[in-house]
Amino acid sequence: MNPLTLKAVTKRFNAACAVDHVDLSVPDGKLVCFLGPSGCGKTTLLRMIAGLEMPSAGNITFGGRDITHTPANRRDFGMVFQALALFPHMTVAQNIAYPLRLRKTGAAEQARRVTELLEMIQLPYMRDRPVTQLSGGQRQRVAIARAIASSPKLLLLDEPLSALDAKLREAMQVEIRLLQQRLGITTIMVTHDQREAMTMADEIVVMEKGRIAQVGKPLDIYRDPVSEFVADFIGLGNILPVSHDGQGQVTLPGGQRVAVANAASTGSQSGDIRLLIRPEDIHLKTFADGVGPNRLAGKITFIRDVGATLEATIDCAGFTLTAATTPRETPGLALGMPVLAELPAQACKLIAARAAH
Repeated sequence: MNPLTLKAVTKRFNAACAVDHVDLSVPDGKLVCFLGPSGCGKTTLLRMIAGLEMPSAGNITFGGRDITHTPANRRDFGMVFQALALFPHMTVAQNIAYPLRLRKTGAAEQARRVTELLEMIQLPYMRDRPVTQLSGGQRQRVAIARAIASSPKLLLLDEPLSALDAKLREAMQVEIRLLQQRLGITTIMVTHDQREAMTMADEIVVMEKGRIAQVGKPLDIYRDPVSEFVADFIGLGNILPVSHDGQGQVTLPGGQRVAVANAASTGSQSGDIRLLIRPEDIHLKTFADGVGPNRLAGKITFIRDVGATLEATIDCAGFTLTAATTPRETPGLALGMPVLAELPAQACKLIAARAAH
């Protein structure tokens, strides 16, 4: 067991605070994603874990040992950078063997390990090819193989897929995830792509302005965000300012009232809460279905048809909603069509409003 623990880790660059009192425990053998917008501190936090930056305050322990000031080359961590940093004058095999050479591993053991890793990344036939002749996805695999060649106790990935095209990026997400699960190596990955984090992570750490906004399993964060920032950053969501009476009813911007399952637990303030409902939770009905509780009258103003799914923008009095549906669920959906948008009470989540800047 090699748990990684951060306590009150802080990093200041002159007057600017890039990471602010972060407390975190990374589960052993899991893949954890640091997720957030540019400038939120996620890469700086990763670099402190790697030993490439020293914290201004706080401490980092790994396997029960304080490594806060241990140099990067003595931490026994593997790292893949955004730019990959492969050696262009070396072959694939030489790149993978490089960390083993640094450790003065015997030639026979080097050869065995390189062969094993080439099989693992499914590139045995590329052994003697210069890395400059590889595709983006192949270079990505070689960089990962090099990072794990010396069997590190922790693998750190800094936006490793950002340079790839969309289709290859999605394929590599699956490959990296399967490889990580097969090896059982604790992995921390930095990304600003919420879809990537949802696809790959056992646990997501959402960061905002140098602090942790929320930690949890991907689906838990998607379904139960703690704030407007998290809700807005993780997936598509309808986020509306509301006021409520604390008795299970909220008032929407157009004056419509709907029932909300968790209204009673949120207090009775107004102006500081938001209603979140995900597009896939909104049910589109026709007026023939009849009006009823939590059904809002509106008109379709835009349809995004991506084949298997439809995204419909609905203009309700005072606000718009986005609903996700399928051609089978709502046949004949058309621009200008009057509809009823049903917001199930249990799918309506009340969250804290984003703090004013």
